[in-house]
Amino acid sequence: MWFTAFDIIGTVAFAYSGFVAGARRQLDLLGVVIVAFLTASAGGALSQVLLGEVPRILTDRLASGLIFGTVLVGLALHWTGIRRVERRWTFVTADAIGLAAFAMTGATLALSHGLAFFGTTLLAFLTAVGGGLLRDSLIGDIPVVLRSGFYGIIAVFVGMAVYACDRLAIAPDIAPPAIFIGAVVLRLIAHARGWSLPVLTLPDD
Repeated sequence: MWFTAFDIIGTVAFAYSGFVAGARRQLDLLGVVIVAFLTASAGGALSQVLLGEVPRILTDRLASGLIFGTVLVGLALHWTGIRRVERRWTFVTADAIGLAAFAMTGATLALSHGLAFFGTTLLAFLTAVGGGLLRDSLIGDIPVVLRSGFYGIIAVFVGMAVYACDRLAIAPDIAPPAIFIGAVVLRLIAHARGWSLPVLTLPDD
């Protein structure tokens, strides 16, 4: 139940973040669709390939329908002049929701395949950051996972928390949404306050 819910939430949120990123970069219609599609599907597809599965985006009509539906809604709001949906805070919020949701699906998928602690954490990370990394690269930005310490690390924390709760059988009905909400809130606070891991600097030659 939770896997499907988080998969839907993550797909819509990341498709929307891809739409906003493309619109803010003034891409054409096809460009916006491509960025939204890859943002919403790349992380999950990578994880599924690593597990020897056919990516769901190639077989699941719901996933592709959600992506294109999200883009259509975004375009409708854009063309009707409701530009607030393309502001920076909407992008950050959608990205935080997608990050947390796909970290949850990655960790859950890993557990369903019997992966250990490291595998669960790694799959949570790859599923969560894969789409955003590709999105940022396509629009010419340094991927946020490489410049914001409290982005990728949140996906790692989610993977660790999901694994621990599963192994200890802690509140199976409450833990998943609690971890998800906590991850979203932490990401938004980290962004608002500029939290980051230490940055390595080299002296000038």
